[in-house]
Amino acid sequence: MILTREGVSTYLVAWIKSFLSERQCRLIFQGAPNVFCPVAVGTPQGSPISPLLFVLYIASLHPTIPQGLAISYVDDLTITVGSDFVRSNIRALQYYFSIIQRQGANLGVAFSVPKTELIHWRTPKDRSDISFAPMVINDMRFPPSQVVRWLGYWLTPTLHSSVHFLRRLA
Repeated sequence: MILTREGVSTYLVAWIKSFLSERQCRLIFQGAPNVFCPVAVGTPQGSPISPLLFVLYIASLHPTIPQGLAISYVDDLTITVGSDFVRSNIRALQYYFSIIQRQGANLGVAFSVPKTELIHWRTPKDRSDISFAPMVINDMRFPPSQVVRWLGYWLTPTLHSSVHFLRRLA
């Protein structure tokens, strides 16, 4: 069990096991039978401990990335890397995605590759030409976007806020 391997105390592991065992649910809507059904997977929706257990479960999917970051929630994955060269960034993104995808498969977690978006960030001091270099993941080609939405915020390669506010006001 992941919790035991990570050094979580025996009594806490036992409490979590009890919390996740022998659960039942019933659907309540007009005309539905008033019957409880056993639930053998997942954590109770709405429970304050469920997100914490999920984060502990997928912690191994977040490798340490030099000059980068990997975060995920359910089937959404964000990987960001930085270097002086776009091609180096693309190779790093492909490399880290393959590692995370492999580790995810071991945990029974899959990421939705078709939802993938790529954006080449630029600093205000960057005077080089805008890159249109695409990335390939699982034989799917992803050209860079000029705007991506992340956590409800519209981001541009130069991180100007005007695009976000224009879209929010529209």
